[in-house]
Amino acid sequence: CAKPYDTPMEGATAAKRTIAVTVDKSHLVTIGEKLYTEKTSFVRELANNAYDADATTVCVEITEKAVVISDNGSGMDEAGLTQYFTIGSSLKKSATISPRFHRRRIGEFGIGKFAALAACSHFEIETEREGFHARVSFDKKTWIKQHDWHLMIDPLPLRGANGTTITLRN
Repeated sequence: CAKPYDTPMEGATAAKRTIAVTVDKSHLVTIGEKLYTEKTSFVRELANNAYDADATTVCVEITEKAVVISDNGSGMDEAGLTQYFTIGSSLKKSATISPRFHRRRIGEFGIGKFAALAACSHFEIETEREGFHARVSFDKKTWIKQHDWHLMIDPLPLRGANGTTITLRN
């Protein structure tokens, strides 16, 4: 017996089309909250990122207003920031060894940033790498309400030192 979808419908003339696969932004935040049930997981995840970026020093400063995690790793240029905000990036699976110290990279799935989303409502990434220095700010409540998925890159004056600082607030 032929299934109904195996036989063309009589008089059907519509051309094949595509539909987009989308994810509601609020689900990305929920993923972070479900994957990282320990609120301090973000410290481990961000320290792992620093290790993967060949940092020799990672500083964690905790105050009443913020948690600041900074490193002296390779930092990110604009392409690196774009890759960082690529959900589920496979970069660390294809480049499993760090370039400077030839460390086996810890990161694997490109989702560790969700640990920070689970722990706070606002975070900033300030990074410098070889002539590029910028900040990207992410406010969870504002981002969820916006219709587009873009984050602004705020160029900063060069300091002359590679590395990344992530500040978590609220």
